Order: sequence, then C-alpha cells, then structure tokens
Amino acid sequence: MHKKTFYAIDLFAGCGGLSEGFIQAGFEVISQIEMDEWACETLSTRHMYHALKKIGKEHYYHKYLRGEIFKKQLLNKFPDVYELVSHGVIKAKFGKSKLSRILEKIEKATKHYGASRFNVVIGGPPCQSYSLIGRSSNQHRMENDKRHFLYEYYLKILAYLRPDFFVFENVPGLITAEAKGKEIFLKMLDDFRNINPPYEIAPSFDEYYENPREYLLDSSDYGVPQKRKRVIFLGYKKSLLQYNKNVKDVFKNILTTTTPRHAGYTIVDAIGDMPPLKPGEGSDRWFGEYPKEALTPYQLKMRNNSPGIINFKARTHMKSDLERYRFFIEHHKNGNGAATLEDLIDQRPDLIPAHKNLSGFLDRFKVQWWYQPSSTIISHISKDGHYYIHPDLCQCRSFTVREAARCQSFPDNYLFEGPRTDQFRQVGNAVPPMLAKVIATRILKELNKIYIS
Repeated sequence: MHKKTFYAIDLFAGCGGLSEGFIQAGFEVISQIEMDEWACETLSTRHMYHALKKIGKEHYYHKYLRGEIFKKQLLNKFPDVYELVSHGVIKAKFGKSKLSRILEKIEKATKHYGASRFNVVIGGPPCQSYSLIGRSSNQHRMENDKRHFLYEYYLKILAYLRPDFFVFENVPGLITAEAKGKEIFLKMLDDFRNINPPYEIAPSFDEYYENPREYLLDSSDYGVPQKRKRVIFLGYKKSLLQYNKNVKDVFKNILTTTTPRHAGYTIVDAIGDMPPLKPGEGSDRWFGEYPKEALTPYQLKMRNNSPGIINFKARTHMKSDLERYRFFIEHHKNGNGAATLEDLIDQRPDLIPAHKNLSGFLDRFKVQWWYQPSSTIISHISKDGHYYIHPDLCQCRSFTVREAARCQSFPDNYLFEGPRTDQFRQVGNAVPPMLAKVIATRILKELNKIYIS
C-alpha cells in the first residue's frame, strides 16, 4: 500500500509533548508555535534530531548531547537541516504578534515541506487560569484572566487552515470550574462547532451535560507512569462522514474505551534503572552512559536511540528540607503509610515549615513511591521539589528533570534546553508523548481510510 505523508501543526506547543507523540505515530509536524524562548530552543533541538535521524546522521546529534559539537556548528554542517529547523519553530505570542505574520510564517513552512495542506491542528492555550490551585486562592481569577480567551486564536488558525481533524487539550480545571468556568467551556465547544468549515466534536456538545468527565483522559490509563488528567476533545470535519459514518463513535472510543498496551507502569518502571544521586550531584546537560541494563520494558522504550543520560542533576536542598524528606520517607518505610504535615506537626514540631497556610497544603511534601504511578508533574516543580521526593532514603532528594521527564514519557534523548528551572517548567507544562501517540495513531488510521483506501 502506498504510504502517504500527513502533516500537523502544533499551536501553543510548549516543549513539544503533543508533537512528539504525533511524530512517533508517523505524522510530519511542520510547524510549532510557541512564545517561550527556552521552549523554542528545545523544539528546535528536537527538530534537529528528527531531521538528522531521517538522513542517517543522528550520531551527530549524539555528539551534540555529549557536548562534542555546538548546535551552530552542527546546523552549519547540514544546511538542509538548518532550513527545516528555521521553518519548523515559530516564536510568537498570540495576542501580541500579528496573526497575519504568524500565518505568513506557517505558509512558508508549508511550502518548504512541499505540503499541500495540514491534516491535523493540535495544541491547547496556556492553562494557568484554569488551574484548580490558582482558583482556590482567587475565586475570580478565571473570570478576570484574559488567557482563557487565547483559544480564539486557535479557532482563527483552524478556520484558516481547514484541517481534517483537530485535537484540543487542556487541564481538568477547564471543566471542573464552577459557574463562569462552565459557561466559558460551553462557549468554547459551541465556537468550535460553528466555525467554517463546520466541525463535529467528540465527545459531542450534548454529552457534556450528561457527563462532563468524558472529556477527561488519565495518562496512567495509556501506559504513562503518572496520574495525570487532561481535558481532550477531538474535532473532525462534518464532510468526513461520507467516508466513515461511524467516525463520531470512533473518536469517542479513543477517549472512553481505548485499551492501553502497557497499563500500570509505576515509579520503579520509570526511574528504577537511574543511577543514584546525592543532592547537588549530576549534570544539567550530559551526565554519562547508562551504568546498568534496563530493568523493565518501559525503561527500554525510554532508552531507545539515546547514547546515555541527560538533564540529570539533583537540586541542592536546605538542611531542614532534607530532614523533612527523611521524615516522610521513613514514616512510610516504617509501615505507617504516607505522612502529611499533620504527622510532621505531631511528631517533629521542630521541622514545621514557615508557611502561612499549613492546613491548606497538608500534602505539600510528597514522596513518590516505587510501586505507584507518580503524582501529576506540574510546572510548580520548577520552584521546589517538595511534591516530588525520591523514594530512596539513601538519595534523600527531589526528582531531577530527567526523572520528571521519564514520568511524562519523554524519551531519554529528548534534550530540554535552558537553565534547570526552565527545564522543569517545560516538563511540567507538557502533554505526555505516549498519550499523544495513542490519539495520533487513531487519527492516522482514519486519514489512511480517507486518502488511501
């Protein structure tokens, strides 16, 4: 059967989690639009990797990871790769950059790839204003925050590009928000249904009233070693119904009944093969080759095509925090279960943190246990690691960027550029590539039916 190339564009791309899943499924992601400087640098590095891999020169990428060649030198050596990278990442901020300029850059990238059109638009606008934590501290934050209207730029690009499908993702707070939040979400669904050309949504608009949580996907159900829920809804042109009258049910099934290939991965699957680190040890860039064999299928998947370990440096911690970490780890190891701040207050009052709202954050120190999926990796990990304490008492530290990335299902050769704080932020804001790949694979199957069968 003739193999056709299908093209995607990623809006609000972040560090590229959605894109990576679509690329792994077989899509060509032509353009990624992102405003953050270091996330754009990460995206360009990943474009460089995929371009070098296509021409059988990925060993040069490995040299870059090891610090044996600079990025500029590498791109100068391969002008065609440089062209792909320069067209592939569009640094722009919706609302400040002119939409006409963004569309012009998208058109240039499309022509450079020789693509006649985009088949899929993917992405989701910044989600902080939908955050459950953010709303708890300011009940009017969502209503007053202009960021939740950034989806309108998504709509405009969708109407301009007219893809066969689109994928919109965001945080659970988008549908769990009360009153004004629900009103905004329903308006969003209605707006997506009423652009030209007309699109249908899965789950349907009406199904929201029956069960809003049908829009929620938990990454741990799709082979990701992390309890991470995201709002996902899929859109398809109404005209596609002539090719598959059951397309609505097909996409609803992605969200509700898809059986993961490898469910039940845990922290030990994710990072059990990583070398031990003390606080402050490691490297923000190249750490070294793997010291031992992979222990699980998940680890083998993460190691695929990687020369070793990168983004693997442990934070330094204050002595008082290390004592708290030790208390929480030992509390569990002694058979008492997971401790909260209440246990710390009762048993070690000398370690009570100087925090104004102790009762509101009883689990602000949280150990990630070996045989459970990790807690949701969020961008707050860039500020401190208290919610991501390593389960090994001998290491007594918080997660590294690479350990957080493993829990997000980013492959080990995925380099996060920038200072460590920015690396953490990129990982915390990302969509797990493994989840994205499940969705992308199903869309690809439908596209093959339409254009090849």
